[in-house]
Amino acid sequence: MKNEKKQDLKNFSPLFLNVFGNDQGFIDTLTTLLDEGERERLFSVLRRWEKPFPRWNELAAEASRPENLPRIEKYDGAGNRVERVILPLETRTIRREVVEAGIWESKTNVEKFVKVYLLAKMGESGVTCPLACTDGLIRVIEAIGSPFLKEHYLPKLKSVEFPLAGAQFVTEQTGGSDVGAIEGKATPNTDGSWSITAEKWYCSACDEFFLVCARPEGSPSGTEGLAIFFVPREIGGKPNHLSYRRLKNKLGTQSLPTAEIDLEGSKGWLIGKKEEGFHNLMNYILNVSRLHNAANSLGLLRRAFAEARNYAEQRVAFGERLIQFPLIQKSLIELQAPLTANRALFFSLLKRIDCAGLLPENREERLWNRFLINLLKYRTAVNAASSVKEAILICGANGIVEDFSILPRLLRDSLIVETWEGPHNVLCLQILRDASRFDFFGRLNSRFDEILSSWPDDVLAESRKLFASAVGDSKKNLTPERLKNTVWVARHAREAVDLWGTLLGAGALFQQGLKQGSNRNLVFVSWFLHHSFGDRGVAHQERFEEIIFGCAIDLIDEKEVEVPLKDL
Repeated sequence: MKNEKKQDLKNFSPLFLNVFGNDQGFIDTLTTLLDEGERERLFSVLRRWEKPFPRWNELAAEASRPENLPRIEKYDGAGNRVERVILPLETRTIRREVVEAGIWESKTNVEKFVKVYLLAKMGESGVTCPLACTDGLIRVIEAIGSPFLKEHYLPKLKSVEFPLAGAQFVTEQTGGSDVGAIEGKATPNTDGSWSITAEKWYCSACDEFFLVCARPEGSPSGTEGLAIFFVPREIGGKPNHLSYRRLKNKLGTQSLPTAEIDLEGSKGWLIGKKEEGFHNLMNYILNVSRLHNAANSLGLLRRAFAEARNYAEQRVAFGERLIQFPLIQKSLIELQAPLTANRALFFSLLKRIDCAGLLPENREERLWNRFLINLLKYRTAVNAASSVKEAILICGANGIVEDFSILPRLLRDSLIVETWEGPHNVLCLQILRDASRFDFFGRLNSRFDEILSSWPDDVLAESRKLFASAVGDSKKNLTPERLKNTVWVARHAREAVDLWGTLLGAGALFQQGLKQGSNRNLVFVSWFLHHSFGDRGVAHQERFEEIIFGCAIDLIDEKEVEVPLKDL
């Protein structure tokens, strides 16, 4: 029997080293976005931040194994009722070390969400989801919480003793996306606290401190009657009148405990004014969670791309490495282009928030921020599952093997990411409803005009035509008058938001590439626009692809390229 040398598969799943330093496209985004002093400071922070990632990555993989998943413990060994969730040691370790590494000491939103994006590459929702929930809870208490909450509970939320232990309990059987249908009740106590009675149906990160949405006694129906409360799991070492029914048996994010919980007169404290509960929920909780969701989607997709690229660079089939095959190159570029564009738009939004605040005093600015947050939550998540699936297909049969790579877990988790913090239809309809509340089209069209005015005629000339034509279609067909037609909006909300998202993402990446002088990013802009709006005629397509495939491997390896930009 012939002794043939087999391919060495041990390096097909990339070592999780230099999780920041090896992400050249992302480094380019930050280099363009930040001034020199802030860039040097942040890069120094991130070089320290990435050091524990190889070990965290191994812990995350171990935490996701079936035998290590979270479980409910209703009684301790002595028979005392405890009502708690037991997390695997691996998850507890990462949570603690993330706090010790300084997640709450981040000086800017850009810095915090860079860290979230990098953490998301591990695919450990048992860390990133409670991080999102705790962040929102900290922000709302800092902004409008009572002196009691700030003194007694804010330090705990930021502590190593209770690392990433915040949660938000909104959903009930009667009300998920339809928040106004919530039936949970809150009754005032004589000491200024409240007693909360509710059946909460989907409670993720359910282990310690909870923001609970409920209806104070005597309040009206709908969202106007909702308030938000801070509810700890235990008071004085005993369960706070609550009971865990069960943990959800979810398709994905299985290392994250998601419970059904009965609040049976649980003691809580009002956060902010009760009549402003829904607005505070939207402004401080959902806005922040949607930013986290977008960062998680981007990190997840970057990891999927890195796994697929690493495999394609090493796997040999029919005498060639996979990376040499044009269809594989095309698939990898199709993963890169929307990731790069959406990432550029997302971090430009964070820079905007750092300058003007998450909730600017100017109402127009505040609503524009909300539009961009909702847009990016949707746009970063909408193609998550299909992109991870494409990465799996690049790896062939190896791609579906659980212990070969992280990709099967990422595929399951990507479906959950799409449903969290507002499924696609809800977000798109909300965007179009919000568009009638301020000068949305004035701001949107001004942004399109700004992009076009900064676009030289001799750079990506064909792509500029595509962009300008799509802008023209938007201005002509997506108008305030059209949005008054509720039947049309109900049918076409997603098409409208997709058009705006493609244009804004391409515009952000174009301006980034132009400012930095990065041909690579400009080529991604061209690919993105051609595949979104391009003429599929054979002659034109062949010329475009001749240029792209001439530099495909360098694009995939995130190197600079020399191409005739005017022809793209």
